[in-house]
Amino acid sequence: MFKVTCGALTGTLHNYRFGSGKCGKSIRTEMSWLTPVEFVNVALNQGDASWRKDILYEGKPLSVLIEANVLAIHSLLCKCKQCKPKPEDLESQKNDDECCICKSEGTKELVVCDNCPRSFHQKCHLPHIDGTILRDDSRWMCTFCVFKAIEGCRYPDKQKTEAVLSRQISQHMLECPYLLLYLCSADEEQIFATNPGQYLENYSSIIKTPMWLDNIADKLQWKEYQTVGEFVSDVQLIFTNSATYNKNNPEYRDMGENLKQLFDREFKKAFNIQD
Repeated sequence: MFKVTCGALTGTLHNYRFGSGKCGKSIRTEMSWLTPVEFVNVALNQGDASWRKDILYEGKPLSVLIEANVLAIHSLLCKCKQCKPKPEDLESQKNDDECCICKSEGTKELVVCDNCPRSFHQKCHLPHIDGTILRDDSRWMCTFCVFKAIEGCRYPDKQKTEAVLSRQISQHMLECPYLLLYLCSADEEQIFATNPGQYLENYSSIIKTPMWLDNIADKLQWKEYQTVGEFVSDVQLIFTNSATYNKNNPEYRDMGENLKQLFDREFKKAFNIQD
């Protein structure tokens, strides 16, 4: 994967999806998969002749990767699904090939959002995706998209942290699942997803109250929290435990701190908090 830019637009180029400028939706932006030509058109409103020089990787044109044979343009006679896609291939190119949350394809069918590129396993999404979705022809929007669709009208007035934390979580079963999914998606290496006591030596002797993202997801799904504060307390416990256990391991300690900063910032945005 290569982090690429064109003008102000950023994306990630996935080599396995690349065919040529026009073949293969290989660049993932925040809201869509695009071919290199489409990427340039969205960024600069220019034609296809410029994609090799106008798409940059580490400040250099994409042509550098092509000339170094790191990125290979497929032959005009190529019949792979990127170059000669069937209708179902074109449709599948619109969405991610792995689950947004657990980062794996797995053996179970992925459910795709009809409004963004994200894909999910049924039990990775919050709330869990009912099986009827797989048999229904109607459009389905993930929690990320539902949250974004109404983001501007939820809290027109500034909120206070203490007031938000004391509220019944039943009133906020969009914001809290969104925040948890946001964290899971940001945890690229799945460091905080599962019980660390199952694979870290001496963890239970150092950390007396373990907490992890999958556990919080289960508690949200089965409505075990009473207030927003209880949910936030469990999330913060993950970061506190990480800082304690990894006090002599700056790499992993920084991972926890970075995720904490993401959560704190997104929490304030989600509830329009300004103390």
